[in-house]
Amino acid sequence: MNRPILNARRAGLLLAGVIAATQLQGCFVLGAAAVGGTALVASDRRTTGSQLEDQTIELKAKARINQALAGQGSVSVNSYNQQVLLTGQVPTESLRQLAAQVAADVPNVKSVANELAVGADESLTDQANDTYLTSKVRAAMIDDKALYSQAFMITTSAGVVYLQGLVTPAEGAEAAALVSGLSGVKKVVTLYQTISPAQLENNFGGQVSTPSPAPTRPQSAPAP
Repeated sequence: MNRPILNARRAGLLLAGVIAATQLQGCFVLGAAAVGGTALVASDRRTTGSQLEDQTIELKAKARINQALAGQGSVSVNSYNQQVLLTGQVPTESLRQLAAQVAADVPNVKSVANELAVGADESLTDQANDTYLTSKVRAAMIDDKALYSQAFMITTSAGVVYLQGLVTPAEGAEAAALVSGLSGVKKVVTLYQTISPAQLENNFGGQVSTPSPAPTRPQSAPAP
Protein backbone atom coordinates (compact mmCIF):
# COMPACT_ATOMS: atom_id res chain seq x y z
CA MET A 1 0.00 0.00 0.00
CA ASN A 2 1.25 3.51 -0.74
CA ARG A 3 2.70 4.95 2.49
CA PRO A 4 1.22 8.50 2.16
CA ILE A 5 -2.22 6.97 1.61
CA LEU A 6 -1.77 4.72 4.63
CA ASN A 7 -0.66 7.59 6.86
CA ALA A 8 -3.54 9.74 5.72
CA ARG A 9 -6.00 6.97 6.52
CA ARG A 10 -4.54 6.46 9.99
CA ALA A 11 -4.52 10.18 10.76
CA GLY A 12 -8.12 10.51 9.67
CA LEU A 13 -9.15 7.58 11.83
CA LEU A 14 -7.36 8.88 14.91
CA LEU A 15 -8.85 12.35 14.49
CA ALA A 16 -12.35 10.98 14.03
CA GLY A 17 -11.97 8.81 17.10
CA VAL A 18 -10.75 11.64 19.32
CA ILE A 19 -13.54 13.94 18.20
CA ALA A 20 -16.45 11.53 18.18
CA ALA A 21 -15.27 8.26 19.80
CA THR A 22 -17.58 6.36 17.51
CA GLN A 23 -17.42 2.77 16.26
CA LEU A 24 -18.10 3.63 12.65
CA GLN A 25 -15.50 3.14 9.93
CA GLY A 26 -15.03 4.68 6.52
CA CYS A 27 -17.59 2.58 4.70
CA PHE A 28 -20.94 2.89 2.97
CA VAL A 29 -23.62 4.39 5.24
CA LEU A 30 -27.26 3.36 4.96
CA GLY A 31 -28.63 6.43 6.70
CA ALA A 32 -29.04 8.13 10.05
CA ALA A 33 -31.09 6.16 12.54
CA ALA A 34 -33.97 7.87 14.29
CA VAL A 35 -32.77 6.49 17.61
CA GLY A 36 -29.68 8.33 18.84
CA GLY A 37 -28.88 9.82 15.43
CA THR A 38 -26.14 7.22 14.82
CA ALA A 39 -25.60 6.07 11.24
CA LEU A 40 -26.11 2.42 10.34
CA VAL A 41 -23.20 0.76 8.56
CA ALA A 42 -23.90 -1.51 5.60
CA SER A 43 -20.67 -3.48 6.06
CA ASP A 44 -21.39 -4.30 9.71
CA ARG A 45 -22.00 -8.04 10.10
CA ARG A 46 -25.06 -7.33 12.21
CA THR A 47 -28.34 -6.85 10.41
CA THR A 48 -29.67 -3.32 10.25
CA GLY A 49 -32.45 -4.43 12.59
CA SER A 50 -29.90 -5.64 15.12
CA GLN A 51 -27.95 -2.40 14.85
CA LEU A 52 -31.11 -0.41 15.55
CA GLU A 53 -31.95 -2.66 18.49
CA ASP A 54 -28.46 -2.20 19.91
CA GLN A 55 -28.80 1.58 19.69
CA THR A 56 -32.16 1.41 21.46
CA ILE A 57 -30.71 -0.83 24.19
CA GLU A 58 -27.79 1.53 24.75
CA LEU A 59 -30.03 4.57 25.12
CA LYS A 60 -32.52 2.86 27.43
CA ALA A 61 -29.89 1.18 29.58
CA LYS A 62 -27.86 4.37 29.95
CA ALA A 63 -30.90 6.41 30.96
CA ARG A 64 -32.17 3.80 33.42
CA ILE A 65 -28.74 3.26 34.98
CA ASN A 66 -28.23 7.00 35.44
CA GLN A 67 -31.60 7.22 37.15
CA ALA A 68 -31.00 4.18 39.37
CA LEU A 69 -27.54 5.36 40.41
CA ALA A 70 -28.74 8.95 40.90
CA GLY A 71 -25.85 10.25 38.85
CA GLN A 72 -23.17 8.46 40.88
CA GLY A 73 -20.25 7.04 38.96
CA SER A 74 -19.54 7.05 35.24
CA VAL A 75 -21.06 4.15 33.30
CA SER A 76 -20.66 3.49 29.58
CA VAL A 77 -23.03 1.11 27.78
CA ASN A 78 -22.15 -0.68 24.55
CA SER A 79 -24.40 -3.28 22.95
CA TYR A 80 -23.43 -5.66 20.15
CA ASN A 81 -26.07 -8.08 18.91
CA GLN A 82 -27.92 -7.46 22.18
CA GLN A 83 -24.85 -8.41 24.25
CA VAL A 84 -24.35 -5.48 26.65
CA LEU A 85 -20.96 -4.38 27.92
CA LEU A 86 -20.77 -2.08 30.95
CA THR A 87 -17.52 -0.19 31.53
CA GLY A 88 -16.50 2.72 33.70
CA GLN A 89 -16.43 3.33 37.42
CA VAL A 90 -18.93 3.35 40.30
CA PRO A 91 -18.27 4.20 43.98
CA THR A 92 -19.53 0.94 45.56
CA GLU A 93 -19.97 -2.75 44.81
CA SER A 94 -23.70 -2.52 45.44
CA LEU A 95 -24.04 0.14 42.75
CA ARG A 96 -21.96 -2.01 40.41
CA GLN A 97 -24.41 -4.89 40.85
CA LEU A 98 -27.39 -2.56 40.56
CA ALA A 99 -26.18 -1.20 37.23
CA ALA A 100 -25.85 -4.74 35.84
CA GLN A 101 -29.36 -5.67 36.99
CA VAL A 102 -30.87 -2.55 35.48
CA ALA A 103 -29.15 -3.28 32.14
CA ALA A 104 -30.31 -6.90 32.20
CA ASP A 105 -33.92 -5.77 32.66
CA VAL A 106 -33.92 -3.70 29.45
CA PRO A 107 -36.08 -5.43 26.81
CA ASN A 108 -34.26 -7.69 24.32
CA VAL A 109 -30.96 -7.75 26.24
CA LYS A 110 -29.50 -11.26 25.91
CA SER A 111 -26.54 -10.96 28.28
CA VAL A 112 -24.61 -8.40 30.32
CA ALA A 113 -20.83 -8.32 30.74
CA ASN A 114 -20.31 -6.24 33.87
CA GLU A 115 -16.79 -4.78 33.61
CA LEU A 116 -17.48 -1.82 35.89
CA ALA A 117 -14.69 -1.00 38.34
CA VAL A 118 -15.31 0.16 41.90
CA GLY A 119 -13.45 3.41 42.41
CA ALA A 120 -13.14 7.05 41.43
CA ASP A 121 -14.10 8.27 37.97
CA GLU A 122 -11.39 8.49 35.33
CA SER A 123 -9.74 11.86 34.79
CA LEU A 124 -10.27 13.74 31.55
CA THR A 125 -6.73 12.82 30.57
CA ASP A 126 -7.44 9.13 31.10
CA GLN A 127 -10.67 9.39 29.11
CA ALA A 128 -8.82 11.05 26.24
CA ASN A 129 -6.20 8.29 26.34
CA ASP A 130 -8.93 5.63 26.14
CA THR A 131 -10.43 7.35 23.11
CA TYR A 132 -7.02 7.53 21.46
CA LEU A 133 -6.37 3.83 22.14
CA THR A 134 -9.71 2.88 20.58
CA SER A 135 -8.78 4.77 17.41
CA LYS A 136 -5.28 3.27 17.45
CA VAL A 137 -6.74 -0.24 17.66
CA ARG A 138 -9.14 0.48 14.81
CA ALA A 139 -6.32 1.78 12.60
CA ALA A 140 -4.18 -1.29 13.36
CA MET A 141 -7.05 -3.60 12.44
CA ILE A 142 -7.53 -1.84 9.12
CA ASP A 143 -3.83 -2.21 8.37
CA ASP A 144 -3.97 -5.95 9.15
CA LYS A 145 -5.11 -7.67 5.96
CA ALA A 146 -6.04 -10.83 7.86
CA LEU A 147 -8.88 -8.95 9.55
CA TYR A 148 -12.19 -7.42 8.54
CA SER A 149 -12.14 -4.42 10.85
CA GLN A 150 -15.87 -3.67 10.59
CA ALA A 151 -16.63 -7.00 12.27
CA PHE A 152 -15.34 -5.69 15.60
CA MET A 153 -16.75 -3.28 18.16
CA ILE A 154 -13.93 -1.74 20.21
CA THR A 155 -14.37 -0.27 23.69
CA THR A 156 -11.53 1.00 25.87
CA SER A 157 -11.75 1.76 29.59
CA ALA A 158 -8.77 2.53 31.86
CA GLY A 159 -6.42 1.19 29.19
CA VAL A 160 -8.25 -2.15 28.91
CA VAL A 161 -9.52 -2.93 25.40
CA TYR A 162 -12.76 -4.89 25.01
CA LEU A 163 -13.49 -6.57 21.68
CA GLN A 164 -16.98 -7.62 20.61
CA GLY A 165 -18.10 -8.95 17.25
CA LEU A 166 -19.36 -11.75 15.04
CA VAL A 167 -16.06 -13.46 14.19
CA THR A 168 -14.49 -16.84 13.54
CA PRO A 169 -12.06 -18.29 16.12
CA ALA A 170 -9.18 -17.45 13.79
CA GLU A 171 -10.31 -13.83 13.36
CA GLY A 172 -10.80 -13.49 17.11
CA ALA A 173 -7.36 -14.85 17.92
CA GLU A 174 -5.70 -12.65 15.27
CA ALA A 175 -7.39 -9.52 16.63
CA ALA A 176 -6.56 -10.30 20.26
CA ALA A 177 -2.90 -10.93 19.41
CA LEU A 178 -2.69 -7.74 17.36
CA VAL A 179 -4.27 -5.52 20.03
CA SER A 180 -2.29 -7.00 22.91
CA GLY A 181 0.93 -6.00 21.13
CA LEU A 182 -0.01 -2.32 20.83
CA SER A 183 1.72 0.14 23.15
CA GLY A 184 -0.53 1.59 25.85
CA VAL A 185 -2.90 -1.39 25.94
CA LYS A 186 -2.92 -2.85 29.46
CA LYS A 187 -5.15 -5.84 28.75
CA VAL A 188 -7.43 -7.29 26.06
CA VAL A 189 -10.83 -8.77 26.96
CA THR A 190 -12.67 -10.67 24.22
CA LEU A 191 -16.47 -10.95 24.24
CA TYR A 192 -16.95 -12.49 20.82
CA GLN A 193 -20.01 -14.16 19.34
CA THR A 194 -18.35 -16.94 17.37
CA ILE A 195 -19.26 -18.04 13.86
CA SER A 196 -17.78 -20.94 11.89
CA PRO A 197 -15.62 -20.57 8.78
CA ALA A 198 -18.56 -22.00 6.78
CA GLN A 199 -20.89 -19.31 8.18
CA LEU A 200 -18.31 -16.67 7.32
CA GLU A 201 -18.15 -17.90 3.74
CA ASN A 202 -21.89 -18.42 3.27
CA ASN A 203 -23.20 -15.35 5.10
CA PHE A 204 -20.33 -12.87 4.87
CA GLY A 205 -18.38 -14.00 1.83
CA GLY A 206 -17.36 -10.50 0.88
CA GLN A 207 -16.33 -9.48 4.38
CA VAL A 208 -13.07 -11.30 4.98
CA SER A 209 -10.52 -8.48 4.98
CA THR A 210 -10.78 -4.71 5.04
CA PRO A 211 -10.50 -3.46 1.46
CA SER A 212 -7.70 -1.07 0.58
CA PRO A 213 -8.65 2.28 -0.95
CA ALA A 214 -8.42 2.46 -4.73
CA PRO A 215 -5.10 3.95 -5.87
CA THR A 216 -5.25 7.51 -7.13
CA ARG A 217 -4.27 7.92 -10.78
CA PRO A 218 -2.10 10.94 -11.60
CA GLN A 219 -3.73 13.55 -13.77
CA SER A 220 -2.53 13.53 -17.39
CA ALA A 221 -0.71 16.63 -18.45
CA PRO A 222 -2.67 18.73 -20.93
CA ALA A 223 -1.51 18.56 -24.51
CA PRO A 224 0.58 21.57 -25.57
